[in-house]
Amino acid sequence: MLKAKKNTLAQTNNLKLFKACEVNDLRKTYAKLWLDVKEESLPIVEEQGGFVIGKYKNKSYSLEIIKKNVIRFDVKTFKEKHEDLYNSFKVEGQSVELKTKYKKS
Repeated sequence: MLKAKKNTLAQTNNLKLFKACEVNDLRKTYAKLWLDVKEESLPIVEEQGGFVIGKYKNKSYSLEIIKKNVIRFDVKTFKEKHEDLYNSFKVEGQSVELKTKYKKS
């Protein structure tokens, strides 16, 4: 883990980094909220034939269910059945994560 430098940030950079923390916190919150809203909305849209156009207050909205056929590769089973082949294709890499903490004071 990197140690934080004790430098004073320029006001513009301070604001940018604060916004990054704030937006990341909102993104996580809305992602969780979306799962609940989606789960509640899907049956209603399905009941209406898969497509709904509506109006609420002064805003129009639409929802459409789009189903796509997908094919996924079962890595776990492949690894179990062909461990040597699986290991011969592994490559090293690095991922970069920007961990944020945000508290309302």
